[in-house]
Amino acid sequence: MRQTVQVENFGTNTRAGVRTIKPLALYIHIPFCQRKCLYCDFISFPGGRERFPAYLQALGLELGQRLKAELEIASIYIGGGTPTVLPTEALTELLKKIKAAAQVLPNAEITIEANPGSVTKEQLALLFQAGVNRLSLGAQSGKDRFLKKLGRGHTTRQVETTFATARKVGFSNINLDLIFGLPEETIVDWTETLKWATALGPEHLSCYGLQVEEGTPLAKMLNEGRISLPSEDEVSAMFLLNAELLPSVGYRHYEISNFAKIPSKSNDRFSDYRCRHNLFYWQYADYLGLGLAAYSSVAGRRWGNLSDLNLYLNALRSGKLPVAVEEMISPAKGMAEMIMLGLRLIDGPDPTVFKARWGVSLDEVLGSRVEPLLTGGFLLKKQGTYCLTPRGMLVSNQVLTELLNPLL
Repeated sequence: MRQTVQVENFGTNTRAGVRTIKPLALYIHIPFCQRKCLYCDFISFPGGRERFPAYLQALGLELGQRLKAELEIASIYIGGGTPTVLPTEALTELLKKIKAAAQVLPNAEITIEANPGSVTKEQLALLFQAGVNRLSLGAQSGKDRFLKKLGRGHTTRQVETTFATARKVGFSNINLDLIFGLPEETIVDWTETLKWATALGPEHLSCYGLQVEEGTPLAKMLNEGRISLPSEDEVSAMFLLNAELLPSVGYRHYEISNFAKIPSKSNDRFSDYRCRHNLFYWQYADYLGLGLAAYSSVAGRRWGNLSDLNLYLNALRSGKLPVAVEEMISPAKGMAEMIMLGLRLIDGPDPTVFKARWGVSLDEVLGSRVEPLLTGGFLLKKQGTYCLTPRGMLVSNQVLTELLNPLL
């Protein structure tokens, strides 16, 4: 059975803390960056150095209220924005505070995001010494002309240099973020980017299709006809190429957009390079988010922090938690979300965990709705669960709508 997790005094009470006898994942949001990329709609602020001290103080207050000594943390992910725009000493001090406030497990995965060309050897060395054991670099493309189209502030050469530097200071678990379907990108371009990235030898690759969000400069450029995007068929071909090329060079396709290197030696420090932090999300496990606009989900209760920086700071200064929205997740919605996230995994949702958590099987919940999807080649049944086929992945939203609408 799933172990009980309790949220104590949830809400705006200053003593609100998370208590659990089951390890969870911790996300820390740093909403600052050097420059805003043309496609970015995340809550982040270019520059803003004058606000670093106030934000770090508020983050420390939230951390002190949320974390408890008996809380076990299996994963820490520091994301943004670009966390490494903060002084390195501030980041290492943040990790010390987390370790002092809760139990960070000895084998915990500790990830930080960084942008190539803007993080130094000294910064990387200090972060590694402080316990960061996984680095995620926002490479995005292996071609400079596409980096310029995205408004990125680095070159492919800087990716290579930063990657090599990270290796020298000790990082043996590095992820590269890549984006396909870029303006004017062809399948040949994307093939060359994948070959360039795998030649570097990262332990993990995240390959996402470009999403053009309304209100971004890139959306404006597209609406004005200043750029054009590859066709839907071309983007589909790029997606399918990921699943063909990357496994052929030693990467396990374990989630729709994510690939982990298969360790080549039995004495490898890491036996599994899948992103443990993201697996908490995809496996519908509990996670705690701290910082501006961060979300948490614990024991069937979900809440999100304020997304306005001033309101976030003021709430914590006045002794309140910066909660903007909260909800109790109904069993029906919880089952639907667990299936939806689990179907992102190549192996599908775990049927044993699902039944232990909800008291019913996947088959009982999904019923006959799976039959046309199995017959149509969109779903595959194996080992008591269901997973998306490559065809199903290309139209995953439609598949999920067919499966889950009755639950929502």
